[in-house]
Amino acid sequence: MEGTHLNEALNEAGKLIKSKLRVAASDDGFKATGRLDKSFDYSVVANELQVKAEKYAGALSEGVSEGNGSKDDFNRKMKNIEAWASKKGIVPRDRNGKFVKRTKSAIRNMVFGISMSIGKKGISKRFGYKGSGFITQVKSSMEKKLTSMILEGYKKDLLEQINK
Repeated sequence: MEGTHLNEALNEAGKLIKSKLRVAASDDGFKATGRLDKSFDYSVVANELQVKAEKYAGALSEGVSEGNGSKDDFNRKMKNIEAWASKKGIVPRDRNGKFVKRTKSAIRNMVFGISMSIGKKGISKRFGYKGSGFITQVKSSMEKKLTSMILEGYKKDLLEQINK
């Protein structure tokens, strides 16, 4: 079965999900660098809808758990935290809270401290370090509508196939 109507329905569902995820993430205040917003996308492959986003979208939504990653993974996370801190204007401070000179070492120490805190507590204080749940909220709010859209597309394809 070709599934042209099903593919159309899946494409419409993908557009809707992409839009809702962008709004939900923005409403929760996740827009420091704009990478997350731009990363939401979808594709339809073999009658299957695949939704994509930056790897850290899940961590923002569901929180993080303790775990050991590879050295490459750790270095990538450190670079991402450094870019985020720079975009937000976060600068190194000493133990007493006084600003220190922005040296490579001071920035590395600050980023490492942020990384350790994320590993122990989680990402976002305003959500109790548990994640905002924006992905789950979008999924829950759209489940019935998406199901009916996809079933309608499948039904049209099935009827066309029967009528052939």
